Amino acid sequence: MQFYDFLTRALRTGGVTQNATLIVHSAFRPLAQHQVDPAALCETLVEHCKTGNVIMPTMSWRTVTPQNPVFDWHKTRSHTGVMTELFRTQFATHRSLHPTHSVAAIGRDAYEITAAHHLDPGPCSVHSPYGIIENSALRDQCYILHLGVALESCTYIHHFEEMFAPEIYLAQNLENYTLVDKSGNPSEYRLHRHTKRVRDFHQFGSRLHRSDGIHVFHFGQYDVTLVNVSVLSHVVKQAFASSSHATLAPYSYMERSTI
Repeated sequence: MQFYDFLTRALRTGGVTQNATLIVHSAFRPLAQHQVDPAALCETLVEHCKTGNVIMPTMSWRTVTPQNPVFDWHKTRSHTGVMTELFRTQFATHRSLHPTHSVAAIGRDAYEITAAHHLDPGPCSVHSPYGIIENSALRDQCYILHLGVALESCTYIHHFEEMFAPEIYLAQNLENYTLVDKSGNPSEYRLHRHTKRVRDFHQFGSRLHRSDGIHVFHFGQYDVTLVNVSVLSHVVKQAFASSSHATLAPYSYMERSTI
């Protein structure tokens, strides 16, 4: 079986319909061993969600820094893998304006999902694509697809950190950047980066499984993990109701944390 057919079956098994919003995190290199073409894989995802949305983070936090403080909609490359850069340049119709955590999207709601990212200083704020999805009907049919990666790559969880305890998860200092939009217009932006405290997002895996919110598939030695965002939202909110340190690794080591 080709990987494209395998993936389509996995998406159907996990409940992803053509109207769904699909957020994709990927590690593509191992798939090259299976003769998987990144463009064909992007086409498979877009075709599967043909009346919904496909979204890929196009991170640039390594390259857009206070020493290199310009984010350009066209020129700033994604450093989160070959597939995200291909998707950004050849498939996506929209990209959010953000110096470190931009998102590329195609689909019915691509404009609404990406339009307001620059309106808050946090990377995953209420106006970010994650916040827009979380606070709209899109969440009810939203899934996060992890290709060759797992929950450690789930950027969506950072949204809850910013909502529940920004003083813990966002750096206090503000950094100054210039954002250049699709039309070439520059604007100034001030950013609170995420703190570098060690997270443990894997702790949510068993809770997601108990609520039928996660499916795991295997293509040879390649793992595919699919997460239901509505269930993820419930699980992570419950964790933050118990502790504002909910996503930190030291907290996850103990049933009752004193940190």
